[in-house]
Amino acid sequence: MATKQRIAYIDFMKGLCIILVVAFHVKTTAFGDPYGYMLQQFRIPMYFFLSGLFFKLYDGFFDFARKKVNNIIVPLILFLIIGTIYYFGRNLLESHFSVAKALERMPLNPIENNTPTWFLVVLFEVNIIYYLLQKFLPRWLTIVAALLLSAIGYALVSAHYTIILYLDIALVAMPFFVLGSESRKLGLLEKGPHVAVRIVLAVAVAVILFFFSERINMLHRVYPSYFRLYMLPALSIMSLLFLCQYIKRPVPVISHLGRYSIMVLGTHYFLIGPLKALIGKLLPSLADTPWPFLIVLVLVLALEFPVIYLLKKYLPRYTAQEEFFYKGWKIKKTEETAA
Repeated sequence: MATKQRIAYIDFMKGLCIILVVAFHVKTTAFGDPYGYMLQQFRIPMYFFLSGLFFKLYDGFFDFARKKVNNIIVPLILFLIIGTIYYFGRNLLESHFSVAKALERMPLNPIENNTPTWFLVVLFEVNIIYYLLQKFLPRWLTIVAALLLSAIGYALVSAHYTIILYLDIALVAMPFFVLGSESRKLGLLEKGPHVAVRIVLAVAVAVILFFFSERINMLHRVYPSYFRLYMLPALSIMSLLFLCQYIKRPVPVISHLGRYSIMVLGTHYFLIGPLKALIGKLLPSLADTPWPFLIVLVLVLALEFPVIYLLKKYLPRYTAQEEFFYKGWKIKKTEETAA
């Protein structure tokens, strides 16, 4: 796979997202105060926004689908297999090596073995839906249709209806993805407002978020009012975009995690539990302080660096670093697919 030209501040933004995702899974209650609610406004919505920034139709639906299978579905399958093996092994130990009991304790839904992978399922669905809208509708009508679909998804959740494979969440997520796609079309990736405007916007948005932010949890279908669900995340995302554009040299550690965020997304869940147990035993006197949370967070992020290295080196085709299916849906690369 040809190396793509990276946009440094985009990797930095992805890094911020994945760090917040890991932090949330280390300690959910850390996001329960007004400051935590502020972070929730862009923790997951910005991921959809950043994915929408680089949406392309490619060479027809089958080529588009091949790209998305390579970049989303193949890694998803790998992470689900790892999750299944991990939890089967843990159940086997806890049931004193009884295979029957270990299998009995395994969930029917494999995503429950690696919960963060729900995002990849939804991202794939959002891409397919947006492709169909782009293909058959004019630009303005695509935006209207995406908003209508989001309203349908929101109404379903409000009525306590859910759709198989998180499709209702995909409908709710559509506007964030469209915002990313439209931002690129408008040239906002290359040029933002004057630096003074960026700073004023960031301060104004921070004040708005502090007073009006509410809890957002897309997986558990916890949403504020429809207007706040989209307006507050949109303001925070665009403000962050303009601020990060101004950063000439993003923090390499954060950018590295952002560049390989799909690997962090798919593996961090298995590190949190053992590390929390270890730190709890080693530092019981700190149990009621923020230190265990911070220590576990730092350790998980630090361990992700060797994990990323190993996945890149030994499983590049399974982690979206190289193509799994080449042109024509071929598994082996030939002279024709290389061309």
